[in-house]
Amino acid sequence: MSTDGISIFPRLTRREFLKYCGTLAALIGAGDAAIPDIAAALEKLAKRPAVVWSLFQECLGCSVSLLQSRTPDVANLILRQISLEYHEAVMAAAGDQAHKHFEDMVERGDFYYVVEGAIATKIPEAITMHGISAMEHAKETYKKAKATIAIGSCATFGGIQAAAPNPTGAKGLTAFLREDAGVANPVVVNISRCPGNAEDMLAALTYILVHGKPPELDAVGRPVFLYGHLIHDECERRGHFDAGEFVEVFGDDASRDRWCFYKVGCKGPQTFAPCPKTRWNGHLSWCVHNGPCIGCAEPEFWDKLTPFYERAQNVQVPGIGGISTTRIGMALGAATAVGLGAHLIGQAATGRLGKGGPPEPEEAPRGGRS
Repeated sequence: MSTDGISIFPRLTRREFLKYCGTLAALIGAGDAAIPDIAAALEKLAKRPAVVWSLFQECLGCSVSLLQSRTPDVANLILRQISLEYHEAVMAAAGDQAHKHFEDMVERGDFYYVVEGAIATKIPEAITMHGISAMEHAKETYKKAKATIAIGSCATFGGIQAAAPNPTGAKGLTAFLREDAGVANPVVVNISRCPGNAEDMLAALTYILVHGKPPELDAVGRPVFLYGHLIHDECERRGHFDAGEFVEVFGDDASRDRWCFYKVGCKGPQTFAPCPKTRWNGHLSWCVHNGPCIGCAEPEFWDKLTPFYERAQNVQVPGIGGISTTRIGMALGAATAVGLGAHLIGQAATGRLGKGGPPEPEEAPRGGRS
């Protein structure tokens, strides 16, 4: 195998390629000893494994996110190194020709399946391809795929179109397969967040190629190696939370000093995602650089974690009852494991902290957009 970075990622030097292999090894929890295996997996990518990519109820944001990634060059990977056999938004074919190719690929069975967008179950005709509903597409394609990845919060949990009253019956792929397609134990690697992050997608695919099976998944189907920690645990503003230093209103002095956004709605203490690690825009930034986390990696965030700019009522903060942020995280993790909603979490208390700001008034000041 060539590891000079030319055959696999033409824009990388050998040193950059090996460094990238090390980054992927760390992401999937394999360590430096696995770098040769990672390089071998990327060689498999260079042999162009086939990918069938379905677009259902979505905004195309996950595809755009993937194709605009710069770490190192996922657009190059997807369009030149992976054989992207079917993707309505980027393929040249259309109409009968495109559908015939889709059918041929699925019948052959030697492909990886990626789903972007929710599946309409109450109004199947709300989303169809070549006259075939998303329900039928997903059910039949899943059966033949070597592995299936759902990217973005729409494909994983239904997305904003699943918000109450959810007239189309929008569901994530796993829920659809289990509840509507009769698949008892569907195995779908859920890459949530809105939009889905390109590095999450590549890391999951790399893991599958290295190990020949999907990674360990959490209670809602997300890779543990990516979604095993709360955003709150690794946020650069965490020190201000521990010190009881909070933004009270958008645009105040605390905003300029980059204090914690918890009081103006940050859902970081309730959200499991790798945002502080993988970030966006070539690792340069992420949501909390500019505003509070809205919890877009969590199931039903559009209903359960709203209003977005009001603080969560069931997460206590330093200075109020001596709550420990470590215990907050433990309680959240336990609740996720048994399928409880985020609104039931946060009642454990210890004496570890308690040195933050003064007790809050009964109603915290409510901020607005600056």
